[in-house]
Amino acid sequence: MKSKRQIAVLIFLLLCSVGLSGQNTQKYYVSKNVESGMLYFIKPMKLFQSCKNACYFDQTIRPHNDTVSVGVTFTNKQAFKVDSIAIISEDALIGKKVEHLFTEKVKNKWDCRFFVYLTRTELQTLCTNIPITLSFFGMEGSIIQLQVKPNDWEKTLKINRAIYDQIKLNEL
Repeated sequence: MKSKRQIAVLIFLLLCSVGLSGQNTQKYYVSKNVESGMLYFIKPMKLFQSCKNACYFDQTIRPHNDTVSVGVTFTNKQAFKVDSIAIISEDALIGKKVEHLFTEKVKNKWDCRFFVYLTRTELQTLCTNIPITLSFFGMEGSIIQLQVKPNDWEKTLKINRAIYDQIKLNEL
């Protein structure tokens, strides 16, 4: 009799801890069953915004693939075509060429949309509590640097870690 009570208390505590510590990640991503397994699309998130610039990113994680496709929309007052990107943290420097999709004028600003491909290991390296700096390198040799605010980075990481954990569990 005592063991049933202990089991019931344990189940209750586990359910409470999941409810309290877990975050509803369903509104942040979509999963689709494709021929090769589950495909995960993490919806666009704001990484940086100021009066001059904005940076939004989304992620596509394919089943059994080490590469994560990160779609980035970078908004700037001046026309800017991103050629490559450097992601800098206290622990890492990751430089990548990008696949440019388009640059277009939207109202009085310019949107540059591109993809950068990161390995899951590189993505894990960036998932530290230390805010990152993004360096956008233009075709003409120009550079724009954005320092991600600590609070923005912390919020982004919290959501992404929860999604990554779910993906890992589902891949087992």
